[in-house]
Amino acid sequence: MPDDDSSSASGRYNFSRPAEHVKALNVGSIPQKIFDDMTKYNDTSRGFSTHGFEFAGKNTRHSIVVAHRPKDAQVSQLYRIPSDTESTELERLTYFNIDSGRTIQSFVPLLGEDWRGSWRAGGALMVMDLTGNENFQLWRYWEDADSEATFSKIDGELDNRPGKGRFERVTNDDYSYHTVTISHSNRLLVFASTKENGKDTLVYSAKLIDSNTGAVANNSPFLLPSRLIASKKGDQRTTVWSPQSISLDDKQVALVLQNGFSDRPLYIVDISGARKEPELLTLPGATEKLGETSYSSPRFSRDPAQAHVLYLITDAFGDFASVVAYDTRARTVTHITTPEPGLRAFRPIPWETNGLLVTPTALFFRANVEGWQTMYAVPLSGAHANAVLEVRCARGWEGLPVGYAANVRNARPNELVVHFNSFHMNGFLASIDFSHAFETEAAAERDEQGRQFISVVPRAYRQAAPSPPQFKVYPPKLLKFKSFDGLEVPCMYYHPNDGKTAVPVIINIHGGPEGQSTADSRIPIHGYLLNELGCAVIYPNVRGSTGYGRRYAALDVVFKRENSVKDIGSLLDHIDQNMKNELISSRIAVMGGSYGGYMVYASLVHFSSKLTCGVANFGIAHWPSFLENTADRRRDQRRRKYGDESDPDVRAFLERISPLNNAEKIKVPLSIAHGEEDSRVPVGEALSMWDIVSKKVYMELMVCELEGHGFKQKSVIEFTNAAKIYFLERFLQPNAAPSSGL
Repeated sequence: MPDDDSSSASGRYNFSRPAEHVKALNVGSIPQKIFDDMTKYNDTSRGFSTHGFEFAGKNTRHSIVVAHRPKDAQVSQLYRIPSDTESTELERLTYFNIDSGRTIQSFVPLLGEDWRGSWRAGGALMVMDLTGNENFQLWRYWEDADSEATFSKIDGELDNRPGKGRFERVTNDDYSYHTVTISHSNRLLVFASTKENGKDTLVYSAKLIDSNTGAVANNSPFLLPSRLIASKKGDQRTTVWSPQSISLDDKQVALVLQNGFSDRPLYIVDISGARKEPELLTLPGATEKLGETSYSSPRFSRDPAQAHVLYLITDAFGDFASVVAYDTRARTVTHITTPEPGLRAFRPIPWETNGLLVTPTALFFRANVEGWQTMYAVPLSGAHANAVLEVRCARGWEGLPVGYAANVRNARPNELVVHFNSFHMNGFLASIDFSHAFETEAAAERDEQGRQFISVVPRAYRQAAPSPPQFKVYPPKLLKFKSFDGLEVPCMYYHPNDGKTAVPVIINIHGGPEGQSTADSRIPIHGYLLNELGCAVIYPNVRGSTGYGRRYAALDVVFKRENSVKDIGSLLDHIDQNMKNELISSRIAVMGGSYGGYMVYASLVHFSSKLTCGVANFGIAHWPSFLENTADRRRDQRRRKYGDESDPDVRAFLERISPLNNAEKIKVPLSIAHGEEDSRVPVGEALSMWDIVSKKVYMELMVCELEGHGFKQKSVIEFTNAAKIYFLERFLQPNAAPSSGL
């Protein structure tokens, strides 16, 4: 069983320190050429993402807050850009250097608050951890120039010099705070936290205006007072609530109870008076069982005349997660994209939908069509009221919309900042104004199939675009193969010369397993593998992946776990039998992180004779110890998918399939990287694999300090990527070393 005590690892292992915050075993000197050649790939990967529009104030003019890691910075920082795309201003907001893999999970703009008895205007509430351990805390960001008074330095305040903004910590413990929601009136804050007992994620509210906290504007630390509004469910071992939306009148909060990925019922709680328990909502006409149905993104209407309407995404009516509207007064459902016959949806879409955004004038969402995201808009009034319009970007504009925010805070709801990804580059931002398209009848066209669409011209923010690629880029191809039981498994496939010659191939398996490899951008080493190593890359979406309906996602639950591993075996057979002209079947590596890391371990256990090597990041090696040691707040959710290790029959099965218990079957080289602060998959999983595998085959291990489940620090990212490349260069390429032995 893995030892979860990472603090004892340094004493038991003779680590080298090849890079800042990287401890290593058996990782030798890496050629400088790899670091040099990776520079252009790293530069293009340092894209931008958005936290949305700020409230316009004395010093902010409809500005947008974006995240970006500068070339010389250890971690990502926050910036402010004007909403005017002609501007080239890029104002840095954060300068604090915690020297760790800290994560800014969200940065939610505020109109202001009076927690210290004086009005602090503007700024935001930030959710950030300090070491990557996901014990997120709440921080208040503000700028004195916007406030009624200048506050003296507060004990525990982050040193953000030379930035003009300030950060005060308003929670200070070892619990986790997240899912911050601000009411449209800016009078109310709602958030989720484990502060009750460190295990259950409950929901709390706090006033922003007329808060009467009793605190004053001095240097004493301030801890945010709050009111419990969604408590532990008595029949559950662990309760996980997620607040989603606050009604326009501040009287109701929409909640999702996260029992598991496929079991997320919808609730509403009345917070207008004495405390009440959340009320379960069941949608009339739902065809799927309540315990097997997922509700996500419930959003109250922003139209005062329709304030009782909830828009949401659910698979309660069939296999796909679809957009519907629910009238909480009449208890009726209006189907917007549900594809099932007879439901008369505005526009049936037989694919998963996601990314629901509700403004006073429209709905926006995306449809995931075999890994390619398509954006849709639904105007709520005017010439195209209730029409579901596909959003098509003007010719010459390439990219997939992966996120967006509307300028509702400043009464410009049709103005969106859109986050695009593409195979060209990662994370560039553009502005789209939908006003003309919504108001002009002729703006909507129909394609050859009679489907309505609107054409828009995104205007790029020049200061919020990564460096253009200084290397060849490759669009993905959709590859499908039949698995052992006839199931069709889709993949994203990249080849360095379009299949003209046979090359080595890397099978890169996503985590989750409730995730999906899509057509958008890839990690920095992806381009290096194609251009510098001349390898192909296949990203399979094995059973259990999302994006293909609820039934596909449920094909790997508990005792079906190894069927997803068999999918990889079938892919290996498909390569050998059907792709010999473009792939070398004797030169295949497997790579993945988190659940994908487990898939690497399991593939090496079952298919070592068909693989040359494996690269795993923060992977699960021993199912029972993972379930026992993962963060308390996550354990029961993971049991729904993987099995309850406290059940003797399930535990026996999990022991039998755990890679750690079969590690002697691994016959090829293995490279592992793992964050020392990982609260999801503890680092003991990696150390235990080292203890067994390194005795028989060549193995490398990197333990990354002040990093959690995914790496954030420049020094860690660049070194671990270079180490993986050098590992693959030696063991995967045709002239590589033999694929076994020490």
